[in-house]
Amino acid sequence: MELGDVKRYLEDITTNYIIDEVGFFGGEPLLNVDLLISLIEEVKRYDIPNIGLPTNGYWGKNDATAKKYALKLKEAGLNTIGFSIDTFHQEFIPLDVVKRAMKAAHEVGIERIYSITQNLGPGNINDSFNEQNKKITEVISNEFEFCQVINSELQVRGRAAKKLTKYYSMNTIPSDKCLIFKVPMFMIDPNGWVFHQLCQGICIGNAKKNSLSKIIMDFNYRKHPIIGKLVAKGGTNNLLEIAIEKGYEPQNGYADICHVCSLARNFLRPFYPNILEPSNIYY
Repeated sequence: MELGDVKRYLEDITTNYIIDEVGFFGGEPLLNVDLLISLIEEVKRYDIPNIGLPTNGYWGKNDATAKKYALKLKEAGLNTIGFSIDTFHQEFIPLDVVKRAMKAAHEVGIERIYSITQNLGPGNINDSFNEQNKKITEVISNEFEFCQVINSELQVRGRAAKKLTKYYSMNTIPSDKCLIFKVPMFMIDPNGWVFHQLCQGICIGNAKKNSLSKIIMDFNYRKHPIIGKLVAKGGTNNLLEIAIEKGYEPQNGYADICHVCSLARNFLRPFYPNILEPSNIYY
């Protein structure tokens, strides 16, 4: 995301709304640390009280590097940081590396520090992931009293829908309503696509083409052609029925409602241009 775009979004949105929090996401936000610092500094100019990001902590390779990165983040204005700590991440990044980054974040005075663990949901076939997660979070809890441990269920969408469903006992077609969209939170990707909440791939507009404030002002989640179906009675099953009418062959079972939604949207994408975007979210 370019600094010029962020400046324009902030000027627009803060003129019309009170913003409580801004977060930066990836991938890994710190892979482009100089740009990230510039973006955080820009947000800080607007006196937005909470600025945060998740990270895998790869930058804790040694004490000097960890301190350097943590200090840059703190001085730019970051006050909340979450470390992704679970079996999936530790396959690639040793826990000691992440612990070094966490320690540095605490030492430079970043106010809120979390560990974020993704567990496979209930009824999964292989719970060895969750058992290992439990051991990892116990280590963090015992060593870092300043860190708040957050455990959540992994949502089966994106790559998870392709790679992890073999570890789940598939349920019959879930029909729960999606409640995530009732919380007022918005996300913008580098191409300007605006998503409601943190559910990428369901657009409500493009901030490079229209005012971000106007996109949010005009948005009604019940009237949105995709979100409206997900929050109505029948939930994800409503979206699945539309896909079936257009030729989609349903599976016998799905891991969770995100899995249903993800596969249905993937099929429906040609029928909803400028809504089921961007293309790299789908496959």
